[in-house]
Amino acid sequence: MSKRNRTKGLAFAFAGFSALVAAPPSEAEQHHHLDGIKHVLLISIDGFHAVDLATCTAAGTCPNLERLTDHGSTYTHASTTKPSDSFPGLLAQLTGGTSLTTGVFYDDSYDRTFFAPGSNCAGTPGTEMNYAESLDINQHSIDGGIPQALTGLNSAVAIDPTHLVERLVNGVCKVVWPHNIVRANTIFDVIHAHHLRTAWSDKHPAYDIINGNRPFSQPEGGPGTNVDDFFAPEINSDLSDANVKLIASLGLHSTAPRPATDPKCPGPKCGSDFTSSIDGVEFYDGIKVQAVLNEINGFDHTGKIRYGAPPAIFGMNFQAVSVGQKLKIGGYTDTTGTPSANLANTIAFVDRSIGAMVDGLQDRGLARSTLIIISAKHGQSPIDRSKRQALDDSTVIAGPIGANFAFSIDDDGALIWLKDNSGSKTAAAVAALEGFSGDTGIVEWLSGPLLTLFFQNPATDSRTPDIIGIARTGVIYTGGSKIAEHGGFNEDDTHVALIVSHPDFDSERVSTAVTTTQIAPTILQVLGLDPNDLEAVRAENTPVLPDFN
Repeated sequence: MSKRNRTKGLAFAFAGFSALVAAPPSEAEQHHHLDGIKHVLLISIDGFHAVDLATCTAAGTCPNLERLTDHGSTYTHASTTKPSDSFPGLLAQLTGGTSLTTGVFYDDSYDRTFFAPGSNCAGTPGTEMNYAESLDINQHSIDGGIPQALTGLNSAVAIDPTHLVERLVNGVCKVVWPHNIVRANTIFDVIHAHHLRTAWSDKHPAYDIINGNRPFSQPEGGPGTNVDDFFAPEINSDLSDANVKLIASLGLHSTAPRPATDPKCPGPKCGSDFTSSIDGVEFYDGIKVQAVLNEINGFDHTGKIRYGAPPAIFGMNFQAVSVGQKLKIGGYTDTTGTPSANLANTIAFVDRSIGAMVDGLQDRGLARSTLIIISAKHGQSPIDRSKRQALDDSTVIAGPIGANFAFSIDDDGALIWLKDNSGSKTAAAVAALEGFSGDTGIVEWLSGPLLTLFFQNPATDSRTPDIIGIARTGVIYTGGSKIAEHGGFNEDDTHVALIVSHPDFDSERVSTAVTTTQIAPTILQVLGLDPNDLEAVRAENTPVLPDFN
């Protein structure tokens, strides 16, 4: 492919990226100048596309989301980050920046200067950084191996420091907590610094990352402190009767019915987790829904510590829709995004849950002092399941590169790090991939100047991949049965729903192209704080959302 055509392809692949935030506002734009907003409820429905919202509102199957759109701005051309993984996708909403600034590309990635866990910083630097369930003291238990992770105010206490990668700091070997890897601060940092309360619920204790890492603001040797109430039951723990009973024994409960746990899966090392079934993931999400309802009622997530009012910023992510899109029994029935019965079930569950939150705010007289934002960390690809093609990345990605291959993460796109990226070695690796006789699933390889148009230079930056592969829509690198994935760069991965709702808003569809990075400065602005207190906002010139400027 010629350089001209490769550049044209890159521009298409990054549609919805940083250039879109400079698009002119829509003619129908309102201008919201809100006074009296004291709380922001931020919800991520992971996997939820813009088309999912359009489909369910047209069919009348998500009445609670529809009533939010009746008093809200619906951004019909909102894009999440590229890559579209959970970590950069959530950090976009919390920092106002992309991987360019945060240095976070995936929940499983690589750093050329870090050392493997337990190595005492010995040997050659360069190691995988896996910040997921593998960090838990006991990943088979929903409390991560320590009950205080669910009953206390910081689930990151379930992280086992011996599972963390290491780095040299002034000659001293130190473990790298999740929040230490972020090169920017977050809204939790800014809001907490103004002595306002903060809370968040997510799927792993490793989401300690959301505390951010403004220099000297967070500890290096323990969990972050910017989130006052951090609740993260382990989603990849065993779907077992023992874990269901553990939730009840800790005084917690789910808003969803108890799942019919597999009798062949008694634990502690059974083969399925809460993402393996629809009722399992809805039960799991329902635990976090109850936590948010407790916070709306003026308590901590457990419902035991009374504060009297909700936090200034709080919310959660839903996993049910993402699981409904991935499971073989779910997905879509046609190319236009009509959900299967099981996927529709998960959307309806999320809708009912959000309805309960809205009702709780209204019942407590908090509706007009609370702004509600609904979006998604990522989409899911492919919507058209006939396009699904499963490939073995060890064969088609690592194999062609050979001995110089260091690490890659390849869900439905490829981020590749080399052992040695000096001289012409990156070009040689790209040539080997392009010359591979089989199907890599990649339509375009980005490296060198094409890659540094949007990211740091991997020759000088320890985190940036040496090569990015943009996959053909439908390609999934898996040996399993899942029918969709995220993490890539295409439309199904990145075109997500975005609603900003308040009782005083008129209904409006905003066709201006926006990115989810604009959520962070918007949250600070409506709370009366300065969006430019966010380092990534300053670095990437991220504006607030249309209607709020």
